[in-house]
Amino acid sequence: MLRSLPLGLAIVACGYALSLLGWDDTWGPAVYVGFTTALVLVQGLLLPDRNAAHREFFWVSLFFLLSTPLLQFAPIHMDHYGFYRVGDFAGTPMPYMFALLVNLALASSAGLLFQLLWQRQYSGRAGESSALQRAVWTALPPVGFVYVAVVFISNVSVWIQLTILMSAVAAVFAFLLLLRDPATRIAPNDRQFLLWATSSMALVSVVLAVATILGIYVLPDLPRVLPDHNLLRSWEIDFAEMGFSRQEALDRLNLGYVWHATLVVAYMVLIVGGSLMVALYRHGDGNAARP
Repeated sequence: MLRSLPLGLAIVACGYALSLLGWDDTWGPAVYVGFTTALVLVQGLLLPDRNAAHREFFWVSLFFLLSTPLLQFAPIHMDHYGFYRVGDFAGTPMPYMFALLVNLALASSAGLLFQLLWQRQYSGRAGESSALQRAVWTALPPVGFVYVAVVFISNVSVWIQLTILMSAVAAVFAFLLLLRDPATRIAPNDRQFLLWATSSMALVSVVLAVATILGIYVLPDLPRVLPDHNLLRSWEIDFAEMGFSRQEALDRLNLGYVWHATLVVAYMVLIVGGSLMVALYRHGDGNAARP
């Protein structure tokens, strides 16, 4: 509560401040999403709770992955949850405010679940489970909870992307917990191999991600998905009221995807992947408790 409540108030205050200053659909969404996401990342990455086993890093990473799709749909003045359809929200900061608050609620709830599962798995009450089982049962359920929620309230393009990204997040944090587990011992040769394998995987992932981004941006025949549905219902978008045609909306959506995907790749490789490599490097002779 001491972390998420002030952040929620900051999201609301920033939205109203931008509204008073004069909301501009050209730059407003990018400034709003960028500032609030940076605020969440700074407090989580620079001021973590050292006794919480990657809790802050975990939930701010989920918040980042949930919030960057807002940049994908910002060029068409919409959000991927459909809040732009509510009342007179269209053309105001309100859709982005509510979307960011939803993301904050989902991510911080996942962080709380992560913490509770970690305390249970490593308190001695989890039976004779292995280090791998403890790590998996701590990291996987919170990610699954967020993913299931997003599947219901977002459109298909977002949850298809999150299928890959959240699988990667669950795997990385399970591995981080595995390295932190006192029962984990890695020989120097094995550690060297894991560092090499992680570096190679990161390089291959970057190449594939860049090729995918360029392919989606360049190839005109690939299907584009507008925010006109979720798992529960669908609706029609009045492009005449929005001031641009359907084709122009798809072109803008394509440009927004490039910005969104580039930020996600940079975060996943530099921050998440880099943290994994640092944890491997520091593991040394298996003394996982060493800072």
